Amino acid sequence: MENKLSSIKSALIMAIGFLALNPLCEAAIYELEDNQKSILEPLNNESERLPSFLESINQAEKNKTKLNFEEVISLVKQNKIVEAQNKVSDLLRQYPNESQYYNLQALLYTLKKDLAKADQNFEKAIQLDSRNVLAYIGAAKFALDNGQFDKAKGYANKALGVNDRVIGAYLVLADIALKQKNINEVEKVLLTAQEKVKGDITAEIKVIQSLAKFYAIQKQPEKMLTVGNELVKRYPDDNKALSVLVGAQIINKNLPAAEATLHQIIGQDKQDIANRLLLARLLSTQSGKEKEVLKLLDEADQISPDKPEAQVFKTAYLIKLKHYQEALDLAVRVDKQSPKLVLGKLLKGDVYLAEKKLDKAIEMYRQAYKLQPSNKVLFTLADIMTIQKKQSDVINLLNNALEKDGKNGAIHFKLATVYQQQNDNKQAEAHYKAILEGQPDHVLALNNLAYLYFQQSNPKALELAKKAYEKAPESAAILDTYGYILVKQGQPKEGLLLLEKAASLASKSSDIQFHLAEAYSVNGDDQKAVEILKPLVNAEQSFLEKNAAVSLFNKLQSH
Repeated sequence: MENKLSSIKSALIMAIGFLALNPLCEAAIYELEDNQKSILEPLNNESERLPSFLESINQAEKNKTKLNFEEVISLVKQNKIVEAQNKVSDLLRQYPNESQYYNLQALLYTLKKDLAKADQNFEKAIQLDSRNVLAYIGAAKFALDNGQFDKAKGYANKALGVNDRVIGAYLVLADIALKQKNINEVEKVLLTAQEKVKGDITAEIKVIQSLAKFYAIQKQPEKMLTVGNELVKRYPDDNKALSVLVGAQIINKNLPAAEATLHQIIGQDKQDIANRLLLARLLSTQSGKEKEVLKLLDEADQISPDKPEAQVFKTAYLIKLKHYQEALDLAVRVDKQSPKLVLGKLLKGDVYLAEKKLDKAIEMYRQAYKLQPSNKVLFTLADIMTIQKKQSDVINLLNNALEKDGKNGAIHFKLATVYQQQNDNKQAEAHYKAILEGQPDHVLALNNLAYLYFQQSNPKALELAKKAYEKAPESAAILDTYGYILVKQGQPKEGLLLLEKAASLASKSSDIQFHLAEAYSVNGDDQKAVEILKPLVNAEQSFLEKNAAVSLFNKLQSH
């Protein structure tokens, strides 16, 4: 149920963003249209600026259309899809030639995942109004998603022909260039978009957000620092510009500069909560900054005592400082403020867990789970019970949850690992298979089932391990399983290559190091095997296959 609600929410966000051209695109179409005349068609004299009687009527119609549009969007945001559909159907019956209502119809078809009809409605909107920027962007996005790059580019350019400040069109063009691996063009398009909207800091920041993502992909964080500094030069006292600079300073690991900029922001805005919390987060990693962190958190709490962000942060920070009683007092306060919510109970559970008062922690987490079931709380309960060696209680807890949500793959996976740890391979196999029935490409289920089959000498092990590797070739755990099975099933050279890579990715994993040592031995390099095994055997730390490692080490030493 939780996953289903999440997917519905994602679809809503996508569709609303699609019509509003999302947070990285232009604002509502009506605002854009109101500005088109001044941008595209400057009037030559004062007399032309006086609205005629006909223009007044047209403006009234536009206002009415805008209100209808906003009403439908409001219904969609409230997830009242049926009411929204009825409203749009009624509007199209009354105004069959109003292109904006076909944009709304496209939105609703997007929510229904009927993308072909959504695209048809955008096309209809364009037929009715060749200056309908929103429809051009919608059609461009569909073409882009279908790999029709030339078509998408055409629609985006038509949108820019109507208004060359439409950010959404530039984003489509940048996305096309990225998919075509034309890296220079991506940057050029986004910088052009920023240049076009210069003077409008809100629009600039929308473009800069896309630039930031692009520079992150290209691993060029220093370029964001240049963008942030240039923005602040033009808007020296604007907190939005300063926030962009802070982000750039943080990703470039220039934390002293970020702290200075954050101090400037909160000095200019006494009601700013978000940047106080960000500064507190940066300072909380440094020793000797405890008083300053707590002062910032108290300020944020005083600004908005009804919002829990500062209280949650402060509780976690007090736990880190081992000020358990203060943390518990704050958690109790949060719970009293909102007794029907889970937050206070979770915080109390966190305090008790940190104090190793496990029974009290379990009670708090149980109360939270009863109010609002979630996998995270469920698995926390299971882990605490595992620490208490209450394995039967863990299994009962997870099975009860699974009875209410039988298709919850995460619960199946948790149960499978619990059974596997108890060497109940039959039950573990059943739950891994249940996951793979619904998610045949679930990498961890493939990997764990492969290893389980390997332990049983089941020939299916290699096939499953290979499939997992093909899905996640950079995962140390996946490489380890596949490589080790290859070594054990007669392909030692191929397995060694994979295990070397796994060991480089997870150098502190004793089990992977042991598998690598064994692979070297099988490949005839006992010296390397001994070099790896010696620190593993001599270390006080235990690991799953330590006995096997000691046995192999002794065997190789005796040669």
